[in-house]
Amino acid sequence: RANVVRRDDNLQPEGEFQKRPDQTWAPGERANIVKRGDNLQPEGDFSKRPDATWAPGERANIVKRDDNLHPEGDFHKRPDQTWAPGERANIVKRGDNLQPEGEFSKRPEATWAPGERANVIRRDDNLHSEGEFSRRHDEKWAPGERADLVKRGDNLQPEGEFAKRPDATWAPGERANVIKRDDNLHPEGEFAKRPDGTWAPGERANVVKRGDNLQPEGDFAKRPDATWAPGERANVIRRDDNLHPEGEFTKRPDGKWAPGERANIVKRGDNLQPEGDFAKRPDATWAPGERANVIKRDDNLHPEGEFTKRPDGTWAPGERANIVRRDDNLQPEGEFAKRPDGKWAPGERA
Repeated sequence: RANVVRRDDNLQPEGEFQKRPDQTWAPGERANIVKRGDNLQPEGDFSKRPDATWAPGERANIVKRDDNLHPEGDFHKRPDQTWAPGERANIVKRGDNLQPEGEFSKRPEATWAPGERANVIRRDDNLHSEGEFSRRHDEKWAPGERADLVKRGDNLQPEGEFAKRPDATWAPGERANVIKRDDNLHPEGEFAKRPDGTWAPGERANVVKRGDNLQPEGDFAKRPDATWAPGERANVIRRDDNLHPEGEFTKRPDGKWAPGERANIVKRGDNLQPEGDFAKRPDATWAPGERANVIKRDDNLHPEGEFTKRPDGTWAPGERANIVRRDDNLQPEGEFAKRPDGKWAPGERA
């Protein structure tokens, strides 16, 4: 077994230990709710948040981390191969224990004949027709009549004048200003140029015409001759809205380009102001804590019969699993800090 190591600490018991009072068993009670006191007292008026005009927020600068990844060597290309029809998977017939026995009954030979309809079965009922049947009147066809429009009554009464949409002439829209974010990207070294190569037309895949049973018959209708003319563009429709720009737009200040800087740390303001004296924690001597009373719940479990004993067996040391050492790329460098020399002594039990 491994030696028991007892760590040194500065905990020293002081005073006398409180013994658990003798008490008879009783059903447990719920612990009282304890509300911890504090020294927080609201005083004075709360400072309101200052009114601030709205402005678009700023995006954080994009930081691209450097790495040591460099592609080396040639890329593995797909081998060139000609197209060929695919191969079907081999049919696998699973083995079983079914064995045919006896003779198979063949289907009787019969010539084709139209099928027979099932006999119509008419169920008996107690319905008896009486009197004469009224025939439908002969009438000429006439266009149908629309149902009368019914306008439901309500208590809505228009009052005052309606605000008309102001007349506005159409004008092309304005494009938003292009915003270019600053970054810390600087091109270094030379760019690899595309190798010069003569242009050649690409190769088309072979056209495969599938066989079918379609056979053209009769004359084909030709497309009427028509002269070419440019098409007409659809009219641009600009929907009216009630959006009107007001005030002046804030422009971005002119500034020369410079390498990006880290964003300034912004400390948000708050309304917390310490006032008065702080109540110090009362001095208290250390004493061991009290353990909660153990509550044993009643149940209806009663041991019956005999207990099965563990079979007697001779003790033998266990077998350790083989140690597997994984390969890695860790190489020790420098000097190792040696353990200080110390005399051996038997350990103390916890």
